[in-house]
Amino acid sequence: MRLPESTPLATVPSLPRPGPGGRVLGAVLFVLALVVFGLAFSRIAYAGGLAGTPGTLTATSCHAQRAAGSGHPAGGPTVCEGTFRSDDGRATDEVATVRADATPGDRIAVQGANGEYVRTGAGEVARWIALFFSGWLVAAFGVPFAATGMLPRSGVQAALINRSVSGTRAGTVRNRLYLVGLGGAAVSLLVTWML
Repeated sequence: MRLPESTPLATVPSLPRPGPGGRVLGAVLFVLALVVFGLAFSRIAYAGGLAGTPGTLTATSCHAQRAAGSGHPAGGPTVCEGTFRSDDGRATDEVATVRADATPGDRIAVQGANGEYVRTGAGEVARWIALFFSGWLVAAFGVPFAATGMLPRSGVQAALINRSVSGTRAGTVRNRLYLVGLGGAAVSLLVTWML
């Protein structure tokens, strides 16, 4: 009796060699995390009323913004246009825009700075805090590459590199960054949803 010919087993993906590419990728992800932190801090300051000019935007028209790359407004955020008036009466902008779920005639509390307007309130602050915590997730994703110097060429290699730092100091740092990022973002989004 002849046994059927067997097909060769698929090769198991191996870890790439350490080099400067992995460290550069880790550094790029850390810089991206810093950009997210900076954006979040500035938006938190505006939404919390700590920066900018407080005022009210009276919406004259509102429409769903088009989703990127599509020709129709498929669930994009609502953008309202109208007139901004500062609380002290010194500043007016007749062509102000803000992202808000509102309808024409609504008065929206905003902070203005250099022609840009951010909604204010606890819910908005919590939403921007969630962005801050997402920066922690970006940094956590960069830890294995920065620590090992390995540059992945596929998603499988990225997973293997991520697994290779388990049980090391880098793995502990990565895990703590993930926990803080996920926990903080989840709580912030829950607060945003409740408000």
